[in-house]
Amino acid sequence: MIRLCRRIQHNMSHSECHQLWKSEENQFARALLYMFTICHVVLVSQPKCRFDLSLVQLFRALESTRQKLLPLLSDELGELAVSREWQNTGRMCTPRLLFICQQSHLESEDEITDIDVDQRGGNRAKHRKLTPIQRLQHSSEDQIYRILRKSRVLTNNISHCLFTLPANQPFVHIISQSRTTTNPLDFLIGQISHDTSTGPSLSNYKFIRASTKMSSVSVIDGIPKIEENSIPGESLKGFLWDHIKLVLSHKGFDDNLSRSGSAAHFEVPSYSKWLEVSSKLYDFFLGDGDDDRKQMTHFKSLQSALDLDMRFSEARCGKVLPIATRTYQENASSHYTSIVHNTKLSQALQVYIQHARGPAYEKYAEQLQEECELFWQNGRQLCEVISLTGHHCTHKLHLLPDDVVDPEIDARLPRRPHTNNNHTPAACNCGRTVVQRDDPFELKMANYQFFIDLEDRCCNKYRHYVFKVFEPKRKDSKANLLAVTTNKDGKKDGSQPAEIAVKVTEKKIFAAEQTGSLPVAFSPALSLGQSGAGTVDVLSHDATSGLHGNSSADMLSMADQITESIREKLLLNELEGMSHLHGMICSASPHGLLPTFPSWSLVCLGKGSSYNPLKGLDQPGFLRDTNFLLPWDIPVPKGSTLDGHAWPSPSESGGGGRKGGKHRDKRAHKESAADSSLRAYIGNEYECPRGHRFICSAPDKIVKATERSGVKDSGTKLVTMDMPLYSPCACRSTKPPLGQLMRIFLVTPDTSLYIKLNPRIRPRAHPCPVFYPEPKGEGITLPRHTMWVLRFPYVYVDESGPILPPTDNQPPPGAKLMKGVYLTTLKAPDT
Repeated sequence: MIRLCRRIQHNMSHSECHQLWKSEENQFARALLYMFTICHVVLVSQPKCRFDLSLVQLFRALESTRQKLLPLLSDELGELAVSREWQNTGRMCTPRLLFICQQSHLESEDEITDIDVDQRGGNRAKHRKLTPIQRLQHSSEDQIYRILRKSRVLTNNISHCLFTLPANQPFVHIISQSRTTTNPLDFLIGQISHDTSTGPSLSNYKFIRASTKMSSVSVIDGIPKIEENSIPGESLKGFLWDHIKLVLSHKGFDDNLSRSGSAAHFEVPSYSKWLEVSSKLYDFFLGDGDDDRKQMTHFKSLQSALDLDMRFSEARCGKVLPIATRTYQENASSHYTSIVHNTKLSQALQVYIQHARGPAYEKYAEQLQEECELFWQNGRQLCEVISLTGHHCTHKLHLLPDDVVDPEIDARLPRRPHTNNNHTPAACNCGRTVVQRDDPFELKMANYQFFIDLEDRCCNKYRHYVFKVFEPKRKDSKANLLAVTTNKDGKKDGSQPAEIAVKVTEKKIFAAEQTGSLPVAFSPALSLGQSGAGTVDVLSHDATSGLHGNSSADMLSMADQITESIREKLLLNELEGMSHLHGMICSASPHGLLPTFPSWSLVCLGKGSSYNPLKGLDQPGFLRDTNFLLPWDIPVPKGSTLDGHAWPSPSESGGGGRKGGKHRDKRAHKESAADSSLRAYIGNEYECPRGHRFICSAPDKIVKATERSGVKDSGTKLVTMDMPLYSPCACRSTKPPLGQLMRIFLVTPDTSLYIKLNPRIRPRAHPCPVFYPEPKGEGITLPRHTMWVLRFPYVYVDESGPILPPTDNQPPPGAKLMKGVYLTTLKAPDT
């Protein structure tokens, strides 16, 4: 039992335990109603000689419920062949209630001095000496009688009472033996059957009536035999027999307390009739029928009347609920996020917890949460769509202009695009124009549309590198659909998304606009990774040539009940969705799929001579002396075709020197060193949210240069080391904002050694995917003697969602531009 109680405590809440206990109590009360309806005598067994005052409430509730059930009970009895009085009163008689106390707790049972017996005893024991246990019985009877009369459980009209108490007979019996019992029922049965004589087996009632006139009385099946010289009522058998013989003799109970009252109805049916009525009423009171039966309403009222704890708890919690609700609604904004909602809800629950009590606590706590949720959802919800930089929309809950929803929702919610108050300065593709940009909520707006809108201001006059993107061809959709749904055997198959994707056949590298002597466009063979026999990497090789994408997801299957026309339309939409990427090209992208727009931009700003190393970049937003590119001296092996064709540095003079003299060997050594290397200019540009721009020469090191001396650092670290994707800006000394890598500037040398760009970005630590502009991480070979700017994406999004930038002004570990961005090759780009 202890283990079961502990298990219940862990597996059930307080309210569930209370509900279980009260449901059992309700079943017990219904069983009592059944007993008071079909019995002549009812026994109440108590462990001690004390009247349980909780019985008063139980008796009053039972009588009230019995009066409510009387019309239904009469209808049930009307279906049986019973007397008119039995049908009207709903029972054979008003039963007598007797009390049995199992222990007396008296120290001594010795006789005491003569005391007159209570006058109710009559001449039977008028001057008998009373033992302490007899005095206790009489005192208990007086006490119980007064309590039941004062509480109006007993009234003058016994027909309206649940039970009666005998007026001239004892109704309390105290068992004098001091013993410990484990089962009260077994103990009482043993007391009744003790010293029972086995008399003749009698089955007719006539003998029972005749036996009452004899000196001794024998009772069927072990009911006690009382001798003439025995004292009636002192044993449990004698105590019960005084009441049972009134039933068997059909005399009835004369317990009417009113002098002028008429005799109450009393009837003793045959055993077969009593069994028929008892079975019928058992289903009425204790049957497991449907809850829609008429009597179930009264039984629920009975349970509510008996459950005082629940009534008190509901009254208390119902009083606290409005106070907690007002706590939530105080100082509520016009609209707020779910985080604020949960915080205010916690405060309201804290107020509720301080005052709520009882088993109704959980019920009203749930009601409080529902009311607060309804208050928040009634026009106070904030649109919590997160932007690609981690900021939520500031509008109320709304729909997008192109959302397709139910008409009911459409009529309730407004339509507007997402927006917030997060505006940051940003430069265009080439970097010459700086404007304020809104916080993007879509990938296309973040990495493509914003820069396209600025093309007409400055970038449109430059030639652009054309990245590979998905180009849908609607005329082939039907054929692709048939290829998807039908294989060679005529069976449906949708497991080859790589074969479904529409292949891009036009391979463009540069847009057709001619500026100066530069070529308009050239073949993308080298940029697509198609290395020829003559391709040689002088310093390094393409480290990502072996990267491959993951396998694609299977096509979504259609339901059988959809009609063929709708199914075909859905499959066409699915084909369209599987033939392009929803995110950016990265190492985790499905093989063979392309995005619908490029997130990168590569712009040619002109010839290589357009950059002046002594003046730096002439663009707005740069911090002072941080707009200089770094020189990158590319060594050339002796004996190669490039030996002797080095690109002279800007500080070197173009004229010939004098011949001979003591400085002849020094000039020859300097010319030899110059001929062994080629010079290019590179720079990684960062943008901070405050609009400041700066170029870094190494990880966490900003370029510092002057117009007279130029840049003292070299670009070697940019070539050989990983560069961070985020670097602290020098605009503030304490908690500086992070600048994000946004551009790479590159000036190629005027020689047959070409530079190949192969940027690879890892926005977070491993296992974050690696992002690159071309499929399979293919590099882009640039023509000679030109100046280029590669614009990086503003946000990074793969198929699983955006990779949010840091919010605590601390560079995330692992976010970097991987080394191997700058490669060299002798393979010229096709023109």
